[in-house]
Amino acid sequence: MSKSLGNVLEANTALEKCSADVFRFYALWKCSPVDPMSFDLRELNKRPYQVLGTLYHLHRFFLQNAEYDKFDPLVHTLDWAKEHGVLMPADRWLLSKLQNVVAQCTLRLESCGFNFACEELEKFVVDALSREYVPMVRRDLWSDDPDSLNRRLAVYSTLWHVLKSLVLLFNPVTPFACEFLWQNVYRALDSRLGESVNLESWPVPNENLRNEQLEKDFDLLQRVVALSYSARQVGGLKRRWPLGKAVVVASKDQVKALRSLEDLFLELTNVKSVDFSAEAGGVEDPAEEGRWKTASEGELTVMLDSNRDAGLLGEGVMRDLARRVQALRKDLGFSPTDVLEAVCLAGLDDETRSLLEPLLGVMAGLVRAKKVSLYKEKTQVTGAAETKWHEFSFDDKRVHAAVC
Repeated sequence: MSKSLGNVLEANTALEKCSADVFRFYALWKCSPVDPMSFDLRELNKRPYQVLGTLYHLHRFFLQNAEYDKFDPLVHTLDWAKEHGVLMPADRWLLSKLQNVVAQCTLRLESCGFNFACEELEKFVVDALSREYVPMVRRDLWSDDPDSLNRRLAVYSTLWHVLKSLVLLFNPVTPFACEFLWQNVYRALDSRLGESVNLESWPVPNENLRNEQLEKDFDLLQRVVALSYSARQVGGLKRRWPLGKAVVVASKDQVKALRSLEDLFLELTNVKSVDFSAEAGGVEDPAEEGRWKTASEGELTVMLDSNRDAGLLGEGVMRDLARRVQALRKDLGFSPTDVLEAVCLAGLDDETRSLLEPLLGVMAGLVRAKKVSLYKEKTQVTGAAETKWHEFSFDDKRVHAAVC
């Protein structure tokens, strides 16, 4: 089933074959029906294409992972996830936001406010779903641990419900792309569905899935996460570099909300521990020169401990290199679910290798390989002459990687 999507990508892309949909979305998104439109081909190829491209690739991301874990939409429903206690706050937040999108799109389309409906879909797909929700659950989906299978299936049930609803909402505007997704994703996994997306009932808001307080808590979380990024920028600390500690100063009510979402804060900010405080005076040595990097907005303050020991330095190096290997996997055409036999890295200096060696097992899991091996020189690899090496820059040095 995912093969059909992959074949379309290899030949061209589904969106290029549905170019009329991109133009139609652009025309309706650009302005209201009564206003003159200033057509801009460059603008057409930017945001409108990004929105539909994001929707398409979210389906591809979902299908590849769901097939790997044998997700069955007839069994693994939202009710099933609730009964098994594996529907997490991030899932409930996304489902709650979806209800407002359904309500607003329905209202706007019925009143011919097509541009406002497209704007609602744009913000939800690109911001809420792709930029916020997927990073929250990516680590859950990257695990192969049988003990966490139910958690992964809960994510798939959430994505199934949300993406299916979005296809129905997009259908009046982008019928060709939606029909393509309906046939290659939804009917491929559930043959009981209608033969066409046009035969499916229009979605309606489910009040049981609404949770306005949770949405407010997540808005607060996103503000604090954004402040942590600002603090990193102040200190020249890359997001991929793990840090030991963060301190968040907020009001008592805000602290209570943030504590309930502590795991997500740590995941999104790449920090090992966090202290939430209602008073800045509760921080140990916050004024220690050069150590704490701070960013504030109104009543919120985030302080990051910039001190990094060998363990944190090693993990930062590992994540940097893992990102390069993941990009290499994609360039070589491997599916995200393919497990590589081995990854070889050559050209790292002695200090970097010593930091990385204790974390090779963790790195192997991140890049989905059975093992990762380090070599000082490429010639040390058995069969080096036949190995296809790929070169990249790392800390101003030339490093080589290969799937061995």
